[in-house]
Amino acid sequence: MKRLKFEYRTEVTFDGSVIDHAFLLRCIPREEARQHLEAYELAVNPETDIRIERDYWGNTTLRGVILPPHNCFGFKVSGEITVDLARPRKLWHPIFSYPTEYTQTSPAMEAFTEKLLAGDESKDGKNALSKALCLMNGLYAVFEYRQNVTRATTKAAEAFALGQGVCQDYAHMLTAMCIYAGIPARYVAGFMLGEGHTHAWVEIFSEGSFYGLDPTNNLMADETYIKLAHGRNAMDCSVLRGGFKGNVSQSQDIFVHVEEIK
Repeated sequence: MKRLKFEYRTEVTFDGSVIDHAFLLRCIPREEARQHLEAYELAVNPETDIRIERDYWGNTTLRGVILPPHNCFGFKVSGEITVDLARPRKLWHPIFSYPTEYTQTSPAMEAFTEKLLAGDESKDGKNALSKALCLMNGLYAVFEYRQNVTRATTKAAEAFALGQGVCQDYAHMLTAMCIYAGIPARYVAGFMLGEGHTHAWVEIFSEGSFYGLDPTNNLMADETYIKLAHGRNAMDCSVLRGGFKGNVSQSQDIFVHVEEIK
């Protein structure tokens, strides 16, 4: 069990004024068996009323609307959380056995998955975790982390064909490959120890429990990972979504810091 301190802030700047700005945030860590939010503080700028709800997957969502003109929007969440992987986990939802448009395999991905599993001792299907680790190791060996070559809407098969991408692409591809191999898998968004940006990884279901796999770093997710949201793909876990009135361009700055409390 680890106790972690976290800070997450995002600042969106517009090059002109916008109005009627509606937004949906998933910026507060989930409350579930593996992690407990001890305390947190939230600030949204410009200030507005916030409605806190849970979505279909149990992720905490914040909804609000800013009506007056403004040229920036931001939020900050900070707090402390306890992560304990020894706690019991819930049963998996059958929907995590089916691909979406973002986690659909291509023939090339299917051939790659079959090749990787052909040499795995657990190919008989008795150990889903071992199979998933084999797939993660193989994907990490051939895929290159590179920014600005994919988009938020890039699908798993498209990223695989490119051979390059970011953590969202790694997570979509591993989810797709696991589902193709008969392993229930879901996409996860959150933070990991250190300083940087939000992160994405995968949780697979094996022998009664979910296990986190981080294909970007070729690691199993441990108690230094904080989950914000999980779902079928990145669209289910988007941290910031919204719309506004105004013909403007925008830029975004993100900062994440996670440290262990001794």
